[in-house]
Amino acid sequence: MAKKLVVCEHCGGQKTCTRSGGRSCAVCLKAAGRSTKQWATVRCSYCGGIGRIWVEEEEGDEATDAEAQESTEAPPEA
Repeated sequence: MAKKLVVCEHCGGQKTCTRSGGRSCAVCLKAAGRSTKQWATVRCSYCGGIGRIWVEEEEGDEATDAEAQESTEAPPEA
């Protein structure tokens, strides 16, 4: 299976977690070693502060992508 780099859904590609009303969520605060009661903004623990994550593509998607690419590259037959 092929992997694809996509924008992190948790932080929206911002690299810092602000899920709980402008502060970081409990999961990201714990991963940063902070108390869950602190008002802090820390890096996203889901993407590691990169803003993107690797996800595996399904094989069905690859086949349809390859077919679509072949149909656009093929010259029209007269």
